[in-house]
Amino acid sequence: MSTFVHLHVHSEYSPMQGVSTLEALCQTARGQGAETLALTDTNGLYGAIRFIEVAQAHGLRPILGAELTHNRHRAVLLVKDSFGYTNLCRLLSRRHCDADFDYIASVQEHRQGLIILSDDPSALTAWKRHSPTDLYVELSPGSLMHQALAFSRRTGLPPVATNRVHFVTPQEFPFHQILRAIALNTTLSQLPPDAYCAPNHWLMPPATLA
Repeated sequence: MSTFVHLHVHSEYSPMQGVSTLEALCQTARGQGAETLALTDTNGLYGAIRFIEVAQAHGLRPILGAELTHNRHRAVLLVKDSFGYTNLCRLLSRRHCDADFDYIASVQEHRQGLIILSDDPSALTAWKRHSPTDLYVELSPGSLMHQALAFSRRTGLPPVATNRVHFVTPQEFPFHQILRAIALNTTLSQLPPDAYCAPNHWLMPPATLA
């Protein structure tokens, strides 16, 4: 069994972003030897109940979470306990309903019971001033990984490796691009490079990711 856990995973419940079904994600993860898998869809817990059912059916321990995004800020919030689940629900509700949503202040107010992964220096710096507990620098393959690692070393915040999974196999990358083009009402040829994830953001086996 693998000790590596995918902690940043999007499914088809990330509208116009995620490609793969919960069944495909769980079956593939289990086939790779995983014992635990997180689901962190964008700004929502839409697939949470179904994910618990599917993960347990495949012998996986499910971790609930979400990727909370707002303007240029982003962080993966993982639930530790029932209090954390309540706080995550509050944050997501604020994100969708509050026209004056203050990302950094809201997460700080409701971070108890949550594990935070982010490569957002301004947000991490602000949260660290209050407490470094359950605060991690997310390292994902890409152009910003070395900057994130340098930030981790400079601040003493521990790094955590993820792959920002948006699809099960690399062959599904074009479907992700199509979804992003639809979301932005543009063509594939006009799709901005920063509007979609990288081709390597698939559910890599731990040995490949290493």
